[in-house]
Amino acid sequence: MNYHRPRQGSPGKRLILLLPAAVLAIVAGLSTLLVFNLTARSEPPAVLADAASRAALAPGSSPFALSALHRRLPPYALEQVGRYIDYFQRTRRRGLEGAIARSTKYLQGFKRIFHEYGLPDELAYLPLIESGFMENAVSPAQAAGVWQFTRETGRRFNLQSNSWFDRRFDPMRSARAAALYLKQLYREFKDWDLALAAYNSGSGTVRWARRVNRKAKRPRHYWALEELPDETRNYVPRFIAAVLIAKNLDAFGFNKIRFMPRVVFERIKVTPGFSLAVLAKHLDINAQSLFELNPELIQQEIPPGNSLYLLRIPPGTRKLVRAKLAGRVSTPGKWLLHQVAVSDTVLTLASRFQAKPDRIMRVNGLRDGQELAGRKFVIIPL
Repeated sequence: MNYHRPRQGSPGKRLILLLPAAVLAIVAGLSTLLVFNLTARSEPPAVLADAASRAALAPGSSPFALSALHRRLPPYALEQVGRYIDYFQRTRRRGLEGAIARSTKYLQGFKRIFHEYGLPDELAYLPLIESGFMENAVSPAQAAGVWQFTRETGRRFNLQSNSWFDRRFDPMRSARAAALYLKQLYREFKDWDLALAAYNSGSGTVRWARRVNRKAKRPRHYWALEELPDETRNYVPRFIAAVLIAKNLDAFGFNKIRFMPRVVFERIKVTPGFSLAVLAKHLDINAQSLFELNPELIQQEIPPGNSLYLLRIPPGTRKLVRAKLAGRVSTPGKWLLHQVAVSDTVLTLASRFQAKPDRIMRVNGLRDGQELAGRKFVIIPL
C-alpha cells in the first residue's frame, strides 16, 4: 500500500505532539498515561542526534518502544513522526484502519518468526506501510506480496517464482525471508532506522547517502541523510507512526476496527498437477478458501514435476478428505492426496509412490479387482 507523504507544516510553526493527546505508555510495566510535549525537551540537539545514531539499547528493550523513541530521536525526527500520526488519523485513516484490520490474520505468526530471529516484534508491523497486509499486493515496481519483495531480492531469500507459483505471495514464507533480510541489514548498519531505510531502497542507496554525509562532515544517522530518495526519507517516520497507532489503538482513536480472524489451516501432501478448483468441487468446500490459503499458487494448481507439495487446507478438511474418499474418518499413518490421471492404475500408483497395492485399495475402500475409473482423487498411504 502506497502511503503518500503528508503536507509539511509552515516553516515558522513548531509542532506540539501529544501522542496524540494522551498515549498509553508501555514503560517499566506501567499502564499510566503519558503526555509528551516535544517542544519542551531538556536534552541538547547534539546529544539527541548522537543518540539517534546508536542502535544499542538496554538488553531486552526495543528501539521502537515509546520510551526509547522519546529518548533516542532528535526533536525534528519526532516532529516527522507526529506529522505522520496526524496524516494517518486524518487523510489516510480508512487505509490504515483496513491494514490494521487485516493484520490480525498473520500478526501473531509474524511476531513468532521475528522472535525466533531475535528481532524487535514491532518489525512484524512493517506490512502496514508495505502492503496494507494484502496478500496479493503488487507495487508499480513489481514488488509483490505482504512483504513486498522484488523478484531479484526474493530469489536471494529462497522466494522462487515461475509461471506456476510465486513464493513472494506466501505470507509466512516471505515473513521468514523478511526477518532474514532485516537481520542481515542490521548486521551491516548496526542501526534499525538505517536497516529499515535499506529495506525500502536497498543497502547501496543507504551506503551512498552516508558517504555523501561523511564527505560533507555531516552526521551519518538516518535522520540526517538528505540524499536519500523522498520515499525512503519518509519511510521510517511513517513506519514508527503506524506502529505507535497499531499498538495504542484506543489512545489514538482507532477503536472501531473490525479485526479479521487469524488464518488457521491444516496441511496435506499432494502430487504435482493437482487442481485446487477440482478438489474443492469434489469435496464440496469453498474453492476461494483454498485459493486464499495458497496465494503463492498463481495458477491455482500444484506445479508439474516430481516433488510433492504441502497444500494448506481449511481446518477439518483432512477428516473430510478421508471420509469422502475412503469412507472412514481415520487413516492410519502418513498419507498424501493424488488427483487421478487417465493412465493411473492401482499398480502404477503403488510403483510410483512405493506403496503396497492392497493398502491403497483398503485405504480408499476399493474392492478386489476394482480399478480407479470414476475416481477423481485417491489417498496414497506412505
